[in-house]
Amino acid sequence: MSPKPGLGRDLKAEREAARARVARQKLIPQGLPTARIEQLLPSPENGRKRLHKVQELARTLKSDGMNTAMTVLPPAVFLAKYPQHTALVQEAVAKGVLYIVHHGHRRLAAAKVAGLEEVPILIRDTVSSPRIAAIQENLQRMGLNPIEEGEEFNETLQEIDEETGKAYTQRGLAERVGASQTYISHRVALLRLIPELRKAVVDHWLKEQGLEPEGDLLLPVRPAATVYARLREDLQMQAVTGALAGEDAAVVAKLREDLQGAFVEGKLTIEDAVEIARLPQSQQKLPDPLERPEPSPEPTETTPVLPAPPALTPEEKKPVPTPRGEATPDAADQGNGTGDDGPKPGPDAPGTGDGPNPPAAGPSGRGEQKPGTEVIAAPARIIEIREEKDLDQLVLALIAHLTDEEREYVRQNLA
Repeated sequence: MSPKPGLGRDLKAEREAARARVARQKLIPQGLPTARIEQLLPSPENGRKRLHKVQELARTLKSDGMNTAMTVLPPAVFLAKYPQHTALVQEAVAKGVLYIVHHGHRRLAAAKVAGLEEVPILIRDTVSSPRIAAIQENLQRMGLNPIEEGEEFNETLQEIDEETGKAYTQRGLAERVGASQTYISHRVALLRLIPELRKAVVDHWLKEQGLEPEGDLLLPVRPAATVYARLREDLQMQAVTGALAGEDAAVVAKLREDLQGAFVEGKLTIEDAVEIARLPQSQQKLPDPLERPEPSPEPTETTPVLPAPPALTPEEKKPVPTPRGEATPDAADQGNGTGDDGPKPGPDAPGTGDGPNPPAAGPSGRGEQKPGTEVIAAPARIIEIREEKDLDQLVLALIAHLTDEEREYVRQNLA
């Protein structure tokens, strides 16, 4: 008695294997025949000696399958044009090969890496010259220009990924299309260019394709995306007209947009931009006007020139008084007011007051201080300093009210 159908078989395992086989055959065009990977032989006459970006394409095939059929030739058709490969083809046929790949060698290599078992094929029974047909396909295969690619990528980034339920990221999109994330980001950045610079990018691409560009301005993708796309539109137009040099554009592109506006308005020189561009954008700011004083205006016919004040004699120079609240070790030092170790004036030395020999002023400026008495400091004036810049402005304001001799004294004592 024969066993019933299904007895002794692991039907569950067979169903799982069938599902896996179907899953690896996504997006095979309907109506086209398919072939197993081992039934295809790469053409020994393939013009591409090196296949590029196979791993990237393999990731795409693994997620979305192959949606473009490969063109193949039966062995007899191929050998009719290339009989010198008879031995190689006959050996491959003996091992199960059914077709020789005519177009799609990179897709075949990527399908092997992706682990696909079957791929769609388009069988050609007649071909005048396989080599000319391959050249024609490569010459006629003209992809999108960088701007068109950027528009397609940008639109795709607005769509929802069915696998994650979220919008596509640049990294996820790069994996799906078999490109690098840098490739995606650069072309999306091109959409920030003004029309004149977009045209320059397309013209550069046309020249790379061996075609005649429409204009004289050519701009490669990389500087267009990393430099000019980061500029304000008015600065981009200056680059088109030549008012903004390329090396200056590379510096200004690193600034925040508000600082780029300051550069346009003339509030920021290119030298300032070089220094600011070295900082992260979060730390960039305009130079403090106090740190960069404006030059004095040159005298004109309508601007009177004031004569310089006469130089003071040593007797007319007033000593800098001792700061309030500080007591000097000797009462005679307070009369001198310098606080240094220099010679002390004698009893008949002229004073600085209105009288012939006024009493030496103490720290409080209220008369003579007797030796041995305690110095009473004047109440300190409280100044609230909230930020470091407030202290800097206060110091600069105080220095501005000092005479040249007082500034020199401060400079010597702080050195």
